[in-house]
Amino acid sequence: MLIAPIPTNEVQRLESLSQYNLLDTAPEIEYDRVSHIASQLCQTPIAMVSLIDRDRQWVKSFYGLAVSVIPREVSLCAHTIINEQPLIVEDTTKDIRFWDNPAVTGQPYILFYAGIPLLSATGLPIGSLCVIDHQPRQLAASQQLALQALADQVMLLMELRRTNDQLRKARTDAVELAHQKAHLLATLSHEIRTPLHALEGYTQLLLDEEPHLNQQNSVLRLQTTGRTLVSLVNNILDYSKLQAGKLLLESIPFSLQELIQQALEMQAWQAKQKKLDLVSEIDTRLPARLEGDATRLLQVLLNLVSNALKFTQSGKVSVQAKLVSATPEAVTVKMEVSDTGIGIPQSSLASLFNEYTQVSAATTRLYGGSGLGLAITRQLLELMGSTLEVNSQEGRGSTFGFSLTLPIVEVATKRLSGLLRSDELLMAVDDNPMNTKILSHLISRYGGQVAVFNSPLEALESARNTPYKGILLDLYMPEMDGYELAERLQEIQPDVPLIALSADDSSETIERVKATGFRFFLRKPFLPDELIHMLTKFI
Repeated sequence: MLIAPIPTNEVQRLESLSQYNLLDTAPEIEYDRVSHIASQLCQTPIAMVSLIDRDRQWVKSFYGLAVSVIPREVSLCAHTIINEQPLIVEDTTKDIRFWDNPAVTGQPYILFYAGIPLLSATGLPIGSLCVIDHQPRQLAASQQLALQALADQVMLLMELRRTNDQLRKARTDAVELAHQKAHLLATLSHEIRTPLHALEGYTQLLLDEEPHLNQQNSVLRLQTTGRTLVSLVNNILDYSKLQAGKLLLESIPFSLQELIQQALEMQAWQAKQKKLDLVSEIDTRLPARLEGDATRLLQVLLNLVSNALKFTQSGKVSVQAKLVSATPEAVTVKMEVSDTGIGIPQSSLASLFNEYTQVSAATTRLYGGSGLGLAITRQLLELMGSTLEVNSQEGRGSTFGFSLTLPIVEVATKRLSGLLRSDELLMAVDDNPMNTKILSHLISRYGGQVAVFNSPLEALESARNTPYKGILLDLYMPEMDGYELAERLQEIQPDVPLIALSADDSSETIERVKATGFRFFLRKPFLPDELIHMLTKFI
């Protein structure tokens, strides 16, 4: 008996074999059918699909012979992979390689053998499709062709398996990468927005303490700069969420008039610096309260107004809100931001909304900017079911506009700008004393009362003895996070409304907030009006 020599390309052959991940796998009906068909075509009692591993012939499927492993040194299939050509032995007893092979002289008495090598995608023989008989015989040319076709079919099955494995791995990797990105984004959101929240809060506190006239402009400028930085950070973080499909819209009551005024106030310093008029024209027929994502709509307006101011050297920037149509339930409003700036060449309009793109390199040098503002604005509006349109004339200015259909919210009898009631006590819990100081100041400023706690355990003890009208909780605290604290507070005061406060507004966080039982979510840094509007919903 001659043992099949090891191929010169054995290392590469084994590496190619391993890429199919087929060794020691469970039986599969597709391979079993191939063995059955091979047996029927060649009229042999035995057929097998095998792979040649380092020291064994491993049988993937068989017909007529129940075997799973054959030592490589006695394997006839090990000879099949030597020359990468079909190996047909009409009478093994007359072949010097096999006449005394244990599989020839004993069970399963292989007297006839025909093996077709299975060639990998790189042309390396990794196994065989073989048929076996207990008596000498020949194969017709048509049978050899059919056997070759079946061997090709086996390789197609193996390639399909490898492709599916690669796709599964790619999907797993993509999901894991998405989780990592989401975690990074949530961490960045929290770490960046948290100090910005303190900046916004303490600036407002300084303004409320009525600084000297010679200090007031500096504090106002500090506030404007901080809010501009918040807007820039929101753009960057929201762009990442948009790309990952993680940005979720919320629906809350808001005043469009107040929203526009807020946008103008936040950009007033930039307009004053350039001696530009910054004005608004709001249709008086618009309802006092609408429902939608006020935060994202403000972001859209800030992006458009900031852009208009950036590219305008003289004249004015105006924001218009016009009633287009109305029903008892909803209104369609057309909003436009117009400027008397440099305008946009017609040739540049097509690429205007591309990420990181500005009209020209000269524009980037002169005016700066990341090129994300308009791209994010367009995507935010698309999420809201709208489209950003632009009309521009080079040298004369531009108008950016969009239409939104928003539900009408009935105005309650009390003032929605609503001063808080001093006889209804709120609770605020945040491990950062700066944050609780800001909350205490803002709530007191609007006539409310709040008990602040920097320890969740102390807050729990207080809730056992004191009824609260509403509870504001930071989500990330070392002693006990806001989710666990919310669950325990609901056991003590089951009907009290809970508000989650966090700089992380990822979709995963929002979903967990809802599932925990919070009634509202407020993203840090928030403006005083946003906090008060939320509190007036349940007070």
